[in-house]
Amino acid sequence: MPDNRKRRQQMRQTNYYIEGNTVRKLEAEPERKAYEQRRRTAEERRRRAEKRRNQEIARKNQERALRLNLTYTVFLIFSVAVTVAACVFYLSLQNEILQTSEKVAELKSELSTITNENVAMEERINSAVDLSEVYQRAVNEFGMTAITEGQIHYYSNENQDYVKQYRQIPSDD
Repeated sequence: MPDNRKRRQQMRQTNYYIEGNTVRKLEAEPERKAYEQRRRTAEERRRRAEKRRNQEIARKNQERALRLNLTYTVFLIFSVAVTVAACVFYLSLQNEILQTSEKVAELKSELSTITNENVAMEERINSAVDLSEVYQRAVNEFGMTAITEGQIHYYSNENQDYVKQYRQIPSDD
């Protein structure tokens, strides 16, 4: 009989009646829901706290990375500036060498042209002057004679490459 009273009370509270081994306990579900709700709330709080902590760590890492990036950026700018300066210096030297080579080639060409003109001029002069006629005129018109062995004086100068004559060379007599 006490079981029947209990069943009626349950029927009045829930408005339905379940028999057999699948009968539910009326208080079990609300306790589980409250437990689940507390667990979910605690889990969400833990997740939020972990997310905030991770965001703070990420922010600190970004700040540290920015500090390192500033140093690294300054180093890279310095390296690039040195490299560009070296390249500009190298290119200017290359340009100077090229201009010098062109100047040397131009001067060699000019020297060759002048040498050829000089040889041609010398040939014209040599062909225009008859040495036998010069000898005849010197002996006959001007009374010159051929040099003799006694008229030759040798002078050695070991200090200089050339000699300036300020007065008459004394004779050996």
